[in-house]
Amino acid sequence: MNVSTRQLQAFLAIARLGSFTRAAEEIFVTQSGLSLMLKELETQVGARLFDRTTRSVRLTPAGEALLPTARRMMVDWDVATSNLGRLAAETAQRVSLAATPLIASSVLPPWLRSFHATHPGVRVSVSDLDRRQILAGIEAGELDLGLGAFFRPATGIDRQLLARFDMVLVRGKGKAAKGRRGGTGTGRRVTWSALEDEDLVVLANENPIQKLVDVQLRAQGIGIRRSAALQNIQAMVAMVEAGHGVAVLPGFVVPACARYDVTVHPLVEPAVPVEFFAVSMKGRLKTELASGLVDALRAHFRDLAGQADG
Repeated sequence: MNVSTRQLQAFLAIARLGSFTRAAEEIFVTQSGLSLMLKELETQVGARLFDRTTRSVRLTPAGEALLPTARRMMVDWDVATSNLGRLAAETAQRVSLAATPLIASSVLPPWLRSFHATHPGVRVSVSDLDRRQILAGIEAGELDLGLGAFFRPATGIDRQLLARFDMVLVRGKGKAAKGRRGGTGTGRRVTWSALEDEDLVVLANENPIQKLVDVQLRAQGIGIRRSAALQNIQAMVAMVEAGHGVAVLPGFVVPACARYDVTVHPLVEPAVPVEFFAVSMKGRLKTELASGLVDALRAHFRDLAGQADG
């Protein structure tokens, strides 16, 4: 049996109004269209549903038997579609966002405050995950948006560049910075050559940030002493504050460094950029809300990159 909601709607309108003319007007069809829908319904149920004369339209016993079931079906349908519409509206105002712990703790809170001020009805759910977990969550459809550096192009993944951050040197405040004078935003600019013979707090060898640092050190023939190998960038900054060496990191660490007794110096000759992306499943985030959210993130991160560059 292949009964449509439109056929049931026609049946109920005729039964309630007792008129094909008024029923057709109510559901916005022609009388011939209404008669065709009723004929198809009667074929499906295998019974005539109305006795029709020139003066009246009355339900047959089969029509009387079908009437309460048809009413319940249409009520259930209306409730279901109403709930689906409400759920779709709520989903359109909810975004799941993931970032690495350092970004989630130091960069996103002020951005969220300003974003909620202009978008009070939007719920942004934030998770702090490592880069691989973010990408896995995007691919599994569990996350709408992920933030991070070193996301390579991948099938099915949409990358949107938010900003480029140059590498910076993080020093304890009690240690003088060798280098040349530069801008005033973060401190004296320092050349890579000034790292010669420094104690360097590093990340694990397989970390893409550390790989980038090591490539530059080798290219310039700079010798350093590795002071510690850590998994967490905030732990690195804490080690620097405690006097265990210096650290070379992307400029997006500047807000986190403000919590520690350290100085941040743009690294030059050369400046080494790190690209920072928003990633999502292709086709998943195409709403006006998603576009506005990415635009707001891009503005915030580019402001941050400008501060890091001094």
